[in-house]
Amino acid sequence: MTNKKLHDNKSKAPQPSEKDAALIKICVLLTLVLDVLERDIRILSTSPLKMPDLYVRSLTEVQQRVAVQLAETKAQMKRQGIKIYSEIRNHEGVEVLYMCRGYQKRFFMLSSFARSEVRRKLGHYLGIDLTQDDVPL
Repeated sequence: MTNKKLHDNKSKAPQPSEKDAALIKICVLLTLVLDVLERDIRILSTSPLKMPDLYVRSLTEVQQRVAVQLAETKAQMKRQGIKIYSEIRNHEGVEVLYMCRGYQKRFFMLSSFARSEVRRKLGHYLGIDLTQDDVPL
C-alpha cells in the first residue's frame, strides 16, 4: 500500500497553468499569421504590380521568421507535455483541443480578437507601428 501511494503521488502531473494556455495562444496566432502570409504571397506573386517580387521576398522573409518562432514554440510545448490534437476554425473563432500533461483542455479565441492579434503580430514583424494608423501617404 505504501508503495502505491508513493507511486500515485509521483505520477500526478502538475495542473495546466496560464503559461501553458499562453503557449497555445501563441501557437494558434503564429499559425494564423503564416496562413495570412501564405495567402498574401500567393496573391502578390500573380498581381499586376510593377515589382511584385520585392513584396513577395519581403513577406517570404517574414514568413521564415514566423516559422522559426512557431517551431520554437512547438518545441517548448513538447517539453512541457502539451499537444494540440484538434483545431477548428469557423466564423465565430478558433477552437483548440489539447492535452497538457494528461489533462484535456480547450482553448477558444473569438474571430475578432484573433484578427486583431494577427494584425498586431504581423505589424510587429513588418516593423510597422500600428498606433500610427492615421499617417498620410
